[in-house]
Amino acid sequence: MDTKRLTNELIADSFKSLLLKKDFKKITVKMIAAESGFMRSTFYNYFQDKYEILEWIVKTEIYDKISPYVTNEAYYEAFQKVFKCIADEKEFYKKAFQIDGQNGFEEILANEFSKLFKKAYESANFESENPIVTLETISQYQSLALIMYIRMWICDGCYGDADYDEVCEAYIIMLFHGGSLVSTSKLIEMAAGKLWTSIPSSLKKITELLGKKNK
Repeated sequence: MDTKRLTNELIADSFKSLLLKKDFKKITVKMIAAESGFMRSTFYNYFQDKYEILEWIVKTEIYDKISPYVTNEAYYEAFQKVFKCIADEKEFYKKAFQIDGQNGFEEILANEFSKLFKKAYESANFESENPIVTLETISQYQSLALIMYIRMWICDGCYGDADYDEVCEAYIIMLFHGGSLVSTSKLIEMAAGKLWTSIPSSLKKITELLGKKNK
């Protein structure tokens, strides 16, 4: 591992440590540099500000770890990795969700998740006859839905003491099989069946791959 990467990790770890103890708005570059054992001027050789540290953490600790699974169409494993990454540093991400506004945590996370979903749909040769359902819109939609689900998990405590494997499995069930869980009438079942026939083959491919793993 090169020196730049090691230094980035040291600064990122120092930032995480501070965030667990302080409000994000009160954390300064001077504090991060001091926590890292550097002069403030040295900090700027690696990051522009604390927002860039947050972007680096999300990219290296989430996107970079999950991207290879998506490349290999191992979607179930990709989702498992997402939830494990969050679970491994649950307290940090819980605090990170409080960082709002422009360049807030959810915006940064949405950008990286959207790239992952887009990569998956491109691999599945995504196409749609509906002009609204484009590669960009469906990737953004799935990204925001996943972020909301994670927020409900770690910030709102909606899933009790469930471990990340259980939370991941529940997410996949709701994402791809939710329609069958709420089909309480013949009308809904017929509508769901009609909808399925109109779903692009690329989405069905991803669904089928996840379904096999989830059995």
